[in-house]
Amino acid sequence: MLVSMTRQEFLTRCHFQKQWREWKMLSASLLEDLYQSYQAETQNNDDDADFKNFRLDAFFWWLERDLTEEQIKKLFRLSSFESSEKHLKSSLNRHRNCTEPLRKELFGYTRKEIPKFNKGRLAELLHFSKEWLEWKMYPDEVFLEHRREFQPGDEAGSELNRNGVFHYWLARELTEDQIIKLIKLSQLDPDPSMADDVRRHIQKHKNCTSKIKTLLDQQ
Repeated sequence: MLVSMTRQEFLTRCHFQKQWREWKMLSASLLEDLYQSYQAETQNNDDDADFKNFRLDAFFWWLERDLTEEQIKKLFRLSSFESSEKHLKSSLNRHRNCTEPLRKELFGYTRKEIPKFNKGRLAELLHFSKEWLEWKMYPDEVFLEHRREFQPGDEAGSELNRNGVFHYWLARELTEDQIIKLIKLSQLDPDPSMADDVRRHIQKHKNCTSKIKTLLDQQ
């Protein structure tokens, strides 16, 4: 068990960006709540990587509150410093005080525009690589379902949408060319763990030839 830090030592270890103070986003009540949370930990870890969790707690402290437009903009900019940026921005997009004009400014669309998205626009938001469209691997029926279900903030969980399209194809008879395209698309995917799982399923597909298995073994 480490000796408990003072409030100032704790704050230093959290490594808040200077903008938190400059933009008056580190209120006394927030800092006290974070420090009390730290004090309540049964075993304090001396690893700086763990202190970033208190910065994330600061975001969610704010997200539980009513926010002004200016506060949402500040949190949006502050989220850019965090590895979990896309999830923090998704939470802001879903926040009850995020108005449609503000959503348009920060995220580039409004709720009313969602039913009018073309395939390219939705594919961009859901982080499909351009090859999905170029190779005609994003079927119209799946696109229409994605668009019907899409809600502001769903960008952060887009790996579920992409995974669904992989398995849409894997449930079908596939040519060797289609399987090779799926392998290449998995290599382009921004979620490595999901892509690895997809390749394991490809290897088990009934149309997976020895040539394709050799290709997979080289990944």
